[in-house]
Amino acid sequence: MQKKLKAFTESKQFQIFFIGVILFSGLVVGLDSYPEISREYGAILHFLDRIILGLFVFEICIKLISFRPRVHEFFKDGWNIFDFIIVSACFLPFDGQSIIVLRLLRVLRIVRLVGTIPELKLIVNTLLKSIPSLGYIGALLSILFYMYACLGTFLFRENDPIHFESLHLSLLSLFRVATLEDWTDIMYTAIYGCQNYGYSGMGELCKNSNAFPFLGWFYFVSFVLLATFVFLNLFIGVIISNMEDIKQKERLRLDPELANLEKSEANVKVLLNKIKKDMVLLESHISFLENVEEHRLEDKR
Repeated sequence: MQKKLKAFTESKQFQIFFIGVILFSGLVVGLDSYPEISREYGAILHFLDRIILGLFVFEICIKLISFRPRVHEFFKDGWNIFDFIIVSACFLPFDGQSIIVLRLLRVLRIVRLVGTIPELKLIVNTLLKSIPSLGYIGALLSILFYMYACLGTFLFRENDPIHFESLHLSLLSLFRVATLEDWTDIMYTAIYGCQNYGYSGMGELCKNSNAFPFLGWFYFVSFVLLATFVFLNLFIGVIISNMEDIKQKERLRLDPELANLEKSEANVKVLLNKIKKDMVLLESHISFLENVEEHRLEDKR
């Protein structure tokens, strides 16, 4: 019985049906956000929400039964825990101002779509696994920002006080440059001086105009190349690498024979390496014995 239920809950038809339910749930929540529709059709929307919640309860109950007698294995998957919490919390009594919590839970039910569609689940799991590596890259990026912010403050403070008057303003301006949001305007202000570019209508702020024809473009172009292109590629590389690892683990989980084959291949490689080492050792022994034999024959002569 459990095997049939397990196959039923993992069937494509079951998953497609509940993907449709989740999407319909999102549509109901979206319609309820319009005051006019909510006033006129609030009772219908509430009734549909009860039906959707009942279907979600049915889904979780079926999955729990399919795991019997080892129900605890259901909670080994983080997505199952998330689904269970979201659906269970909808039965808590909410009234007054706390009704917004219920609405938030109804919106979060849409997130269940991520755990239902394998491709979306793969992307989210990849991002979660990439967090430690991305943290180190973020630390390097922070060092780069801090260095360039300090340098920019020392160089362009008097010429461009709007963007580089203090360290925190410099960091904010560099963030704007890194997003490529009109970053050339900040660069041209440094290259041509605030009297000639960027401060039209704000002449009282431009008290000491200094042009940096070479240093200006070198500072900003080098920062854009490092912060935007180099580090962006590092982020992408880490995510793609982790995605390939997760795909490989998922393939091995779904196909135990493939896992056994890879283990056999690994064992064969270890055995071959051991044989190579033994062959090298054997060759050295043979060479040593040949040299001893040659010396013995020479002594006889």
